[in-house]
Order: sequence, then structure tokens, then C-alpha cells
Amino acid sequence: MASDAFEKFRRSMSIGYIEWHDGLGYDLVALAELPPEQLVAAEDLLLARRAPDWRDLEALDQIGSARALQALENALNSKSIDTRIEAARRLAARNLLADSTIDAIIVNALTTTTILDGMVKTLAFAAEHPSPAVLRELLNRSARGNNDIRVHAAALVLFLYGVASSVFDTSFRPLYLRFASKSRQERHDAYCELCAKVGVEPEDGPTTR
Repeated sequence: MASDAFEKFRRSMSIGYIEWHDGLGYDLVALAELPPEQLVAAEDLLLARRAPDWRDLEALDQIGSARALQALENALNSKSIDTRIEAARRLAARNLLADSTIDAIIVNALTTTTILDGMVKTLAFAAEHPSPAVLRELLNRSARGNNDIRVHAAALVLFLYGVASSVFDTSFRPLYLRFASKSRQERHDAYCELCAKVGVEPEDGPTTR
């Protein structure tokens, strides 16, 4: 028979508005209390989900079995950037991803991520792995990214290069805001100024959008 802990975990997988709005995950305390045979049953519930999100990956990461880790690896191919980055961050924390793979995942995500699909996680992951390839793509996104990411990419660049004292150092706010301008020329000029501040040559080609 299912234990109280198993029932608590199973109920926690029913996400309503409050859980969604407040970013509440599944009951990992209950998950940790499960005996081996019920832990497998909980894992089965998680693996049966057709479109796993960060909550599923968080629980699978806690289980840490071969099946669970394979599911994390499979999630790297999700259509959701949020899910891909969540999986990549957890695999990277376990030293299960090569640096070149991490770079490729971050760079790919930066090109299309939006505030509604993984942008916060992608930028956080980029901050954790500021390789030359990632730094260059952040610079590119400050000039050529979508409306959601340009300002945040520019702010992160200044911080990762050691120019700013925090991820969004308000002393540079006037510069950040220029990346939100509707004027392509103003954004290009801001990009060139950003490159000068961090000692990087601007890439050729006009900014877009």
C-alpha cells in the first residue's frame, strides 16, 4: 500500500494556479521519505509525463537513478528552452556535460530565449559558465537580441567582465536603457560603447530589430 509520503508526493504533482504563480515545486521532502519500492513508483510517475518541466527535472535529479539521469539528458532536446536549461544546469552540476556542450546549449538558448521561455535561467546559466563563446554571444545579444534580452545581456556583460559591481549595477543604467531604444543607430552606438568598456572589438554588421 502507498505510504502517506507517497500520497503527499503524488498530490503535490497536481499544480494549480497558486503553485504555478508562486513557483512551487513538488514535495521533495515527501519524496526523500519514500522506501525504495515506492521511490521507483514515484519515478515511474515522473517519467510518464509527456512534457516534463522544471519540477519534474528537480524531482528526477533528487532521485538520481540511471533512468532519472537519462530523462534529464533527454530533456536537453525539449522544445522548451526553460526545460532544456534546467536539465543542462542539473547535469552540469553533476559534471555530466562537457564544457563545449554547455557552451553550445547556452549559446543556442541565448539566440531565441524570451522572458516567457527560460530567459532568467539562461542568463543565470551563462553567468555560471562565462566562457569566451558565451561572453561573445552575450555581446551579440545586447546588439542583435530580441526586445526581452538586450538590456539584460548588456548588464550581464559588464558584470562578467568586472566592469560593473553587480549583475544590474544601477550606475550604468543610462547605458543599459539605450539597448531598449527603438532607434537601431542608438542601440548600435550603445553596443560599440559596451565593447569599448570591456575591451572587445565590435563585430561587423548592423544591429537588428
